[in-house]
Amino acid sequence: MENLEPKTNQIPERDERKISFGDATVHELKTLLTAIIVSAELLAEELTSNEHSLAARLTQNIIRNARSLDEKLAHFSEMTELLAGDFSFRPEPLEVAPVIRGVVAQLYPIARSKKQSLVVELPPSLPTVKAQRQYLEQILLNLLTNASKFTPEGGKITVRAAKENESLVIEVTDNGIGIPADKHRLIFEPYYQVNGGKGSGLGLAITKFLVELHGGKIWLKSAPGQGSSFFFSLPLVNHS
Repeated sequence: MENLEPKTNQIPERDERKISFGDATVHELKTLLTAIIVSAELLAEELTSNEHSLAARLTQNIIRNARSLDEKLAHFSEMTELLAGDFSFRPEPLEVAPVIRGVVAQLYPIARSKKQSLVVELPPSLPTVKAQRQYLEQILLNLLTNASKFTPEGGKITVRAAKENESLVIEVTDNGIGIPADKHRLIFEPYYQVNGGKGSGLGLAITKFLVELHGGKIWLKSAPGQGSSFFFSLPLVNHS
């Protein structure tokens, strides 16, 4: 694992291809909405024995309306820019393990629908980091959602964390399709679509922005057919 020296907590320089606030919000909402749709579909499967019951009809109504909302979000117009600085950033001492387990639980319905195993491998204790919970949750959710999206049915996704010098490094690994070496830099660019996939092409660009906002770094190890491992660092709380 490469040596990390976290940067100071400064907002990263803006790319000419800016991420709009509307796009960032839509991406986050669509990720959560996907979990709702998959959960409702799993519930509908449990109710197939009595498809005319009130519970079955209400479940189908949830699915229809959620899919309709998903389509509307896909066409949501851009508003203000995420990189304009018009948002609050208040990092504080944070225990990482509960955050990781919470996000993994949130993604569980999606992984289960694809028969994927979702594994958390953490040491008995981890150092406290300096981070903002909602942004750390979004980083993890983006990486885990991507891992599930590009991992075939029955695949495995693993989350790990370990102290590295003055940082905590979190790893999200999958045994999915992998990414060619010449695409490793491009996938963090706004609107870039690896393998021509569907979606906004913003997930990893937003993730990189949020990691660097915390003073950390993000990188990956991947090759076609060999899965992908995404790593990101967070600064530790200075107790001196």
